[in-house]
Amino acid sequence: MARAPAYVLWGDLNLVRCLARHGIPVVLIPAEPGTSMVRSRCVTEAVELGSDEPEDEVARRLCELASRHPVKPVLFYQGDEDLLLCSRHRDRLRESFHLLLPPRDLVEHCVDKAAFAAMAERLSLPTPRTVILSRGQPLPAEVARWSVFPAVLKPTRRKHWFNSRLQRELGTSRKAIRVHDRAELDRLLPEVQAHHTDFLLQEAVEGGEDRILSYHAYVRKSGEIAAEFTGRKIRTFPRIYGVSTHVEITDDAEVRAAGRHILDVLTFTGVVKLDLKRDVRTGRLYLLEVNPRFTLWNYPAALAGVDVPKLVYDDLRGRAQAPAGRVRAGVRWMSTRADFRAFREYHAAGEVSLASWLRQAVTADVHADFTFSDPLPGCLDAVKRLNGLLHRASRSVAGQIGLSTGL
Repeated sequence: MARAPAYVLWGDLNLVRCLARHGIPVVLIPAEPGTSMVRSRCVTEAVELGSDEPEDEVARRLCELASRHPVKPVLFYQGDEDLLLCSRHRDRLRESFHLLLPPRDLVEHCVDKAAFAAMAERLSLPTPRTVILSRGQPLPAEVARWSVFPAVLKPTRRKHWFNSRLQRELGTSRKAIRVHDRAELDRLLPEVQAHHTDFLLQEAVEGGEDRILSYHAYVRKSGEIAAEFTGRKIRTFPRIYGVSTHVEITDDAEVRAAGRHILDVLTFTGVVKLDLKRDVRTGRLYLLEVNPRFTLWNYPAALAGVDVPKLVYDDLRGRAQAPAGRVRAGVRWMSTRADFRAFREYHAAGEVSLASWLRQAVTADVHADFTFSDPLPGCLDAVKRLNGLLHRASRSVAGQIGLSTGL
């Protein structure tokens, strides 16, 4: 009998490899055309279906693709946009796919940070003090009285933040803007209000990104926790409010207890990652985000003994397995090229030596950029980067020659 394929919608190789290690055929729908991911030996088939197409059309195409298979495929999502698409079209998609999703309203509240902030206040979740700045609306009175610094300004939707005009003008690649004092806040507010999404003004939880801890779980519809583990960030790029470049699977009892409590309050079912941060001043754990989707963390956790995607795949196909046991702490994931960029910032701050970074790079359990068991994507990316460097170098040399000869 044919095995049900797993469709990975706009995901990455972390999720692909997590599924393929069990012999599950993976159909990858990459977010970007021409990506080297499609050359992975873990990808059975690649289908281009642009993330810029209308949601209705994407849902229709997905169902059309699923109809080719003799058995009903399983659909996986990994980013906010694919999660929203799957949630908003869940009834239609479930006719063609096995699909695990949290309740519809909860998805919407978790993806939009303004809706999440309002929900967190209503449910008394342990989030930092927050004020919502709605685009096109007068500033709330709380902004004029705001006196908690440092503070953070966060866009409510990241899709509209990265590579935006405001982000480029500020000269930052961070996920948020750090605000040091009242004068800086007053200077930034007009620019933020002109941006095309809402923002949050939030109390900063002090400490480096290594103080960001996470709780991950798969909760069955019955309320049973089928799998859980914890993790911590080691480095991000940029060093402040950056994207993870090096993470570690942990088995933290305090974070686990905090995560379970939050899921109880939310009456959550599905797959989730909770981001928490321990304030360096008070030691208090604050909830920063609830991400109800699969993440890069699922791959190192699978190697550490807690394989969430495989459990979900089996459950959806009516072959439920026993809950996963305790995770093996210490498994580390690294995006080596991005982490080297991070290293330069951490090294300049006196936080890590070259010898220490090299030791961590050599001993990491997962290298997202390159693996000997699946080398082609990493090799193709390296060739592409080399060609880019050579092209820029040749243009620079040609420019210098032109200047020196007066051409």
